[in-house]
Amino acid sequence: MQLVDYFKIIQKYFPVDSIAYSIYVPHVVLVTAKALEIARRLGLSEEQMRFIEEAGMLHDVGICRVNNPKLSCFGELPYICHIVEGKKILEAEGLLKHARVAESHTGVGIFKSDILVNKFLIPLKDYIPETLEEKIISWADIFFKKTPPKLWREQTMEEAREEIGQYGEDRLRIFDEWRDLFGE
Repeated sequence: MQLVDYFKIIQKYFPVDSIAYSIYVPHVVLVTAKALEIARRLGLSEEQMRFIEEAGMLHDVGICRVNNPKLSCFGELPYICHIVEGKKILEAEGLLKHARVAESHTGVGIFKSDILVNKFLIPLKDYIPETLEEKIISWADIFFKKTPPKLWREQTMEEAREEIGQYGEDRLRIFDEWRDLFGE
């Protein structure tokens, strides 16, 4: 497995001196650190851990194309599109497995029904983490926000569960399964 220079990719889409970079990097570092801690605890292989490190650092790269002033991102697309744009960016970089993480990392997944109900401007399909690595990164991401007031603070299990619970009982079931799998 060839090593990915994820900082080179990040810096291609976020100028180092930008506010967006100063928000993006701490977020992905915190998510990646939590994901790697879980991977170590589960005894994953070095190859799996390297993938988690790379994909964790790149999972939100698509925010560079969305319009979210709180993140100093001034693209043209709604925030939800960052998952599809991240997939496109990482596919263009030749990182197909990493692209799956970018596409599926939001909460415990986005379902077709969510897209229809919320009229999200993304292709109609399920965006659900499937592999263990995808689930670990998604789980870790649940606990960290990108908005500056909460950037450095890990949410508690209760806060994270309450947030996921807003999306329905089916999401809580997945959250609880992952909590049992990945620990508190």
